[in-house]
Amino acid sequence: MPVEDFLAGNYLERSDVVLTRRDWDLTSWAIRWATDSPFSHAALVFTGPQFESGYSNTFVIEAATSGVDLTNLRDYIADKSSFLAIKRFRKGWFDEPKQSRVRGLLLDKIKADYNFWAIGHIARNIWFGVERSMRGDKEAIQTFRERDWTPPNEYICSGLVQIGFVETVLEYIKSEQMPQSALSEVVFHSTAATRLPDKDDWQYLDDESSKTTAVLFRNQNFDALESVTPEDLASSEKLNWLYMIKNGLVYKADSYDDVRKLIE
Repeated sequence: MPVEDFLAGNYLERSDVVLTRRDWDLTSWAIRWATDSPFSHAALVFTGPQFESGYSNTFVIEAATSGVDLTNLRDYIADKSSFLAIKRFRKGWFDEPKQSRVRGLLLDKIKADYNFWAIGHIARNIWFGVERSMRGDKEAIQTFRERDWTPPNEYICSGLVQIGFVETVLEYIKSEQMPQSALSEVVFHSTAATRLPDKDDWQYLDDESSKTTAVLFRNQNFDALESVTPEDLASSEKLNWLYMIKNGLVYKADSYDDVRKLIE
């Protein structure tokens, strides 16, 4: 399907995950090299005419070197990537209010101003990739903070996608509108997910203990959640593949293998 027909239809939903990359960009290359991924950046579908009145275009929310940006998806497709892919979190409880809350939390949290000099920005991104490949996600984030360095925001952007989902669920758990076991469904970091009780094991905890466990998980694993990469989102089976956009055309994608074939 041509991109314009796709954007004119009701194919997207709030908080759909957008994965992309830039060709001929050293930072993008460094991230892809460090994470062994075709993707180097992540964003969320924020709003558009299919969701809310007053808009004529669909916008994504992303973290860039200047902080948070709302970008027209048409421009994003044309100017910011060689291709992009779209995934969706699908659960019966993930309705419009929760979709909206995820994107709202993302907007609230990406307010830092990134003022790296270009060469320092590139060098730190490459070094972060080296440290991550040798020491792991959490240790690399912690090392950067110990040096009073801001971790590369291309990583932080995908991490904030993860945190947006986690904190949305925590809010509903605290207000007793969702079961505590739902937290396990939105943790896209594979290692962090193993630190939660299995879905069936939550029933053995009383309500207060369950809430405490959920909050402690978020606090104790914040670095791991923030260090989620575009590849973590791409490889997570908790997010369903939907579409691949390349060379002005939109393709259905049912699996990562479909996406890789289209990339080639």
